[in-house]
Amino acid sequence: MKRVWVATTLGLILLLNGVLGGLLSAERQASVQSMEDVASLATAHSAEHMDELMEIADRTISVVSEFLRVSDRIKDLEEVEIHRLLVHQHRISPFLRSLFIASPDGRLKYDSRTPRPAAVDLSDRDYVQHHLTGGADILFIGKPVVSRITGEWGVPVSRRVEDRFGRLVGIVTAALDPEIFSSMLEASPLPEGMRAAIVSPSGFVFSCLPSLDCLGRSAADWPLFLQHIQDPGMTASTMRGSILPGVAGPGAYQVSPRYGIIAAANIETREAIAGWLSRLPVYFALDLVLSGGGAALSVVLYRQVIRRRRAMHELAEANAQLEQRVAERTAALQRSEERLTAFVTTARDAMLVVDGSGSIQFFNPAATVLFGYAAEDVIGRTIDLLLPGQLSDQQDLGRFASHGWGRQDAVRELVARHRSGVEFPVELTLGASHSGGESIYVGVLRDIRERKLQEERLWQLANLDPLTGLLNRRAFMERGAALLEEGWRLSRPVSVLMVDADHFKAVNDGFGHQAGDDVLRTLADILKSAVRGGDLIGRLGGEEFAIILPGADGADADRIAERLLADVRQAQVPVAGRMLAITVSIGISVTRRRSTLDDLLAAADRALYAAKTAGRDRRAMAA
Repeated sequence: MKRVWVATTLGLILLLNGVLGGLLSAERQASVQSMEDVASLATAHSAEHMDELMEIADRTISVVSEFLRVSDRIKDLEEVEIHRLLVHQHRISPFLRSLFIASPDGRLKYDSRTPRPAAVDLSDRDYVQHHLTGGADILFIGKPVVSRITGEWGVPVSRRVEDRFGRLVGIVTAALDPEIFSSMLEASPLPEGMRAAIVSPSGFVFSCLPSLDCLGRSAADWPLFLQHIQDPGMTASTMRGSILPGVAGPGAYQVSPRYGIIAAANIETREAIAGWLSRLPVYFALDLVLSGGGAALSVVLYRQVIRRRRAMHELAEANAQLEQRVAERTAALQRSEERLTAFVTTARDAMLVVDGSGSIQFFNPAATVLFGYAAEDVIGRTIDLLLPGQLSDQQDLGRFASHGWGRQDAVRELVARHRSGVEFPVELTLGASHSGGESIYVGVLRDIRERKLQEERLWQLANLDPLTGLLNRRAFMERGAALLEEGWRLSRPVSVLMVDADHFKAVNDGFGHQAGDDVLRTLADILKSAVRGGDLIGRLGGEEFAIILPGADGADADRIAERLLADVRQAQVPVAGRMLAITVSIGISVTRRRSTLDDLLAAADRALYAAKTAGRDRRAMAA
């Protein structure tokens, strides 16, 4: 009997070791799969945003191109009209560095930044060479370059403009601010250690993380280009392959369906399973305790066998639930990819040509989409059909167009009528051409609702912290400087609070980054509810927040800081089945003479350090 018990004990110990090994392997696989899913989701969202950004740039260029096509040659237009058009289109697209036109010989002709640009030779640029050699009239995305006029980096996108005989009359180019690509990557919820990049269809880097000094580099020798397919709409992921250089592990990439821009993310396998590796000693200790206890307590082996079987059953159920959650997440990602593949971009802006009597002479396909009329249904009819009671005769048209292109009063919001009778707001830009006693009016109409949604989306990407919804550092510094300037002008005091979460690293290390994110969101909610209506609050980075208090002297700022400390002490954050109490330390600084915002933040930061040194959960006033 003793041998049977010993043999049974040894057999169960071996079985337990095997089960634990299997669970460890499954957990490791799940960690890798989770990182692959995160990479797939991040690249899908980035590719979608890239297509949206390029669609806006394409529309901006198309407005200029369509206007140029109305005349036989660029020289038929007044230079001031073209410059005003460029300035207007540049103004409504804040992510552009510049908007310019190159002549058929490849030289700079018109520039939104100056009415009389130098005739710089651009014929060696790829975005010009592509069109000089007869490229099709589609948006060309060029290699990032340094401007020969301003010395700034820009991402050029261009279109070829031909006259009615098919001859090249110019190349319209928009230079995108590379900062928009960096902002999109930084706003993505990528886990620590994951690298990401946005690459042009021709293999040049627009932005990358964690380093941001890769702009304009060639990615031709990256595994992404050497081992993978880059067809538009292509999506692929890997658990142990290589997509970005020097990285082997879970990752994914997606090629945007419309413009072929590539978003890629990759993380080393060891970094992907870092959490799993940190738990290995616990599993080994558990195995040692169970094995030793089984050997020492062989008398109660039967009871231990029953308990261990029950434990294995529970572990198997937990593993099945984990696999089910992974399968559900994978299915959700697949549905998201299908929706992205089926994404259809909106048409170009509607364009009308009207004669002096208000009769429609030209109606482009985008206008058909916008108004619901076929071209043959509206040609020869008055513009009153589409814009009832607003531009009914030549006097109205002439008065509206006489201000010229690009000026504020040459653009008007009107009410348009769809064929179905539904009315909707549009923005009309109208220009006129007078020749031989006849007048021709060219109108470009845009649905205002879509444009405002796009502007709001871009504003949020550029100004808000994606985790807390507060102002990011750039927007906070910009608005804070304006508040400080106003305080100097009105001779009012301005105070600054620097708020930092206590023991935040311990929360991240002990409970994970999700718990850290929950703490930051809770702190942001408390700060937003505690400050006054005219105060400015932002997240400067990590667990550090800053608040600007216009009109508050040292005593006022001290009372507000004490109230914040009390509010934070009362807050509790649910973490891992328990409620976590949190505290903050606050540094206070007040304007002295003509201090800059950087001076106030630095003084508040020194006071914050003093509060930390004094024991945390307190405030300190800058000397």
